[in-house]
Order: sequence, then C-alpha cells, then structure tokens
Amino acid sequence: MRLECDHRVPPGDMPKKLKIVRGWVWPGLLFLLLAILLATFGADASWLAAATGVYPRLVVYTAAFVLAWRFRRSRVAAILLGLFMMDLLLRPSSSAFQPGVGSIWDASGVLFLLMMPVVAAMKDRGVPSRRGFTQVAIVLAGLASGLLFWAVRPELLSWTWQPFLPWDLSELGLSDAMLVAGLFALLLTGGLAVGRGHRLDKGFFFIAIAFLLALRGGSDSVESTVYLTMAGLILLVNVMEKLYSFSARDDVTGLPTRRALRQEIKRAGGTYALAFVGVDHYNDLYDRYGRDTSDRVVKRIAMHLGKTSVTGPVFRYDNKEFVIVYSGRGRDEVLGDLEMLRADIEDFRFALRPKAHGNGQGEAAQYPAVRWSLTVSVGVAERGEKKGWAARFGAITREARGALHRGQKAGGNIVSK
Repeated sequence: MRLECDHRVPPGDMPKKLKIVRGWVWPGLLFLLLAILLATFGADASWLAAATGVYPRLVVYTAAFVLAWRFRRSRVAAILLGLFMMDLLLRPSSSAFQPGVGSIWDASGVLFLLMMPVVAAMKDRGVPSRRGFTQVAIVLAGLASGLLFWAVRPELLSWTWQPFLPWDLSELGLSDAMLVAGLFALLLTGGLAVGRGHRLDKGFFFIAIAFLLALRGGSDSVESTVYLTMAGLILLVNVMEKLYSFSARDDVTGLPTRRALRQEIKRAGGTYALAFVGVDHYNDLYDRYGRDTSDRVVKRIAMHLGKTSVTGPVFRYDNKEFVIVYSGRGRDEVLGDLEMLRADIEDFRFALRPKAHGNGQGEAAQYPAVRWSLTVSVGVAERGEKKGWAARFGAITREARGALHRGQKAGGNIVSK
C-alpha cells in the first residue's frame, strides 16, 4: 500500500501553535480582562448595574446550563450551579452574609474553590448520569456546608479569617484561607489546562481567577456581580463553541462535515471535481457487527484518506460516505488518483465478530471472528463549464452520488462517472 502524507492544513483548521494561543486568549482571558476593566472603572455606573442585574445573570446561567445538559457537559453544569448559589448570596439579608469573620459568603466561597478543581479534574458525562450527579453533589455539598455551619455552629465560620500564613497579605483583601484555596484551585485547573490542552479546562482556570476576584469584592457589590457574570459567560461561550465544532467536525473521524464542505466549494471557484467515496455493504456491516465496529471501520478509512495520495480535502458526508474536493481539476484528471485509492482500500482486512445481544454475552461468543474484506465505490462529477442550475453545488452533488450508487448497485468496488 502506497502512502504519501499530505501536509496541507485541512479547511477550517489552523496551525497547532495558533490554536493553543487562541485557547488561552479566547474566551477566558478576554472576558476576564473585560471584567477587570468594568469592575475597576465602571463600578458606579448605573448602566453596569442594569446590565448585570438579576435577569441578565439568570439568562446567562440558564442558557449555559441547558447547553451543558444537551451536550453532556456535566462539569459545566455542576460549576454553573455553584456560581448560581454564590450569586444568591449576593443579596444578603443579615450580617452573616457580609464579608468578614463568620461570613457565609466567605466560608462557602472557600469551599467552592476547593471543590471546583476536583470537579474540573473529572471527565464529562451526561448531567443525568451517576458521574454527573456526583459532580453536582460535590459542588453543592461544599456550598451547603457554609450554610449548615451558619445554622448550627456559626462560630465555626470564623476559621476562614484566621491568619496562619507567615506573611501579612491583608492588602489583597482576601483571607489566608481564601488565598490557600485559591492557589490550590489555580494550580490544579492550570495544570489540567496545560496537561490536557482542552479549552474547557482553560476556561476553568480563568473562572477560578474571576471567582477569587468576586470574593475580594464581597457580597452585595457590583464588582462581585461582574466577575460572577463573566464566569458564567466563559462557560456559555465554551459550550457554544463545542456546539459549533459538533456541527462543523465529525466526532467519530475528526473530519470536517457538510458545513465545512460548503465553505470549501465557495473557495474552489468555477472549476472543481467532486468525488463521493462510499463504503460498500455498510448496512450489512452495521447489522452484523454493530455500531462500534462500523465506526471503527469508518474511522480507519478516514485515516487512510488523510494519508494516501489524495490531493484534495476530505469531508464526511454521512454515515457511510466521504467527499473529496479537487479544486481546479476536471473529472478525467482525478480518475487515476481515485482508482489508486479504491485499490489501496481493497487491501484492507478486518477480523470482526458478530455483535452481542442482550447483556453482551451469549450468541456472539459462539461465533469465531471472521475476516471482512473492505471495499469502497467512488462516484465523481465535475462542475467544469456547466451553466445555470446544472452548475449549482446541489446538482453536482446529485450527479456524483448518482454515479456512486450506480457503481454500488453493480456490485461495488468500482470508480464511476
């Protein structure tokens, strides 16, 4: 099998170094800097109090929580609930909520700083799952402890302002307990962000900073409201970007999807060839061996398409079809490349076992693994000199897919035009 690495950057991608820098700057650092500017120079402005009022904050938290639920981001949901509870403490009804010795605000804040990085270190799951409930319980238990101490043993809350560090850091406006808990949160979330490189981990790092600044401002202050609101916005933007990436990049193969394909067609200009690569007998593969196995096969093909002599960007079109765009080339010019691609994939062999039924045991275990010969069919069309409706992307797509399906009905393992 002849493999040639294509070093071009796929559409929609960016250099790795640029992606790393962008992950640290947006949205965490920019939103944090904006919060610092607003809290420093606009704390007395009436428009800022209105913009960070109860309803705008509630909209931010609710929208982020709904998206976290929908896209299985249990860490986001848990930390959002923690921020919301601290937000409730911003409207004090007694001196127990004011910053200082015996303050629920300070005690719950310290406990949240200790619990948040623990949740951040866990993996995301669905919110209504065992791990999701555990993450929510960790955050809520930490915050509820402050209220419980206040209700049962209020004198225990004074520990948050006991000086025990060898330095006098009172000018920072934070107690020694806050500083230690904050340092723990920053070290753990920062280490996770560097080690795992996930953008959401970087967001948690900046949320820890914003939360420390909110504690410094105290309850019932515009400054704290601004920092808590920006923390919620950081989480909201992170989840929204994940939503966009789901729609623009396939989560099984890592290839760009139809959205990126349309953008590539716009860049291709007036001349291009469009090749549809379809997995032969995919439905039989799925029915006999299950989704996990069929996904593994599709992922193998996607990896091969990224390494072979294919000279155009590759996209996943649906479960069993890929698209290759050849900008500036005609149909007949790419037939040789596509025939070589088809022949290379024909060499693939998989050892597969029929899918299990029931609890994963039983019938499947009685059958030995079999060798599955994988083949693909290819249909290709070109825009070329076509005019009017025939030159539209939809018409070219139908022509290429029609050629693909004709080849598969003829037995597959063929390049058709």
